[in-house]
Amino acid sequence: MNNIPMTSNQQIKLLIFAILLAPSLFFLVGIIPALFLVFGLVMMKKNSDFSHIETSGQYFKYYFYILLAVCALFALYLATPLGAEHRWVRRADEFLASISLGGIAIFYIVILNFLFLNPLRRHSEWVVKNGIFSSKAKVVVDSSDVDIIKGERLRTFSVADELIKWAKLKDDGHITEQEFNDARKKLLQ
Repeated sequence: MNNIPMTSNQQIKLLIFAILLAPSLFFLVGIIPALFLVFGLVMMKKNSDFSHIETSGQYFKYYFYILLAVCALFALYLATPLGAEHRWVRRADEFLASISLGGIAIFYIVILNFLFLNPLRRHSEWVVKNGIFSSKAKVVVDSSDVDIIKGERLRTFSVADELIKWAKLKDDGHITEQEFNDARKKLLQ
């Protein structure tokens, strides 16, 4: 199942994840984890290695774990009563805000797994080779189909000189006898 295209349902999950991540970008809290994910996608594409996605997902989670820990510590600090009634009311609002931010951090950790990492993991080989939103496999050009002599129509050359160059390549062991014979046939035509 790793080497089949993603279904439209799974692609929509990725889109929903991006839409749910967008509000955090406006509050500047989500810029760093979003950069982690974008960097992971770019490096996966560049190096053809899915582990970059896994690593960027881990750093995304670490960032929100740190945010969750800060919110929990702040909530614990605010939960201690100060003795004055009016101070407790103001602190209760801050306490609820801290708990809400912690809940948001947990929400982003959960949606990262269900809407981003799990669909990509199920199709990791396909995503690495062909991309996330592609439904057709990329065509790989076979190097044996490439012309032996590049640019033969672009410039003139001496057949004898070219045969000498190919013979030297064969003698030096850079090409096989078959490759030399193929080039010779092509040159003599």
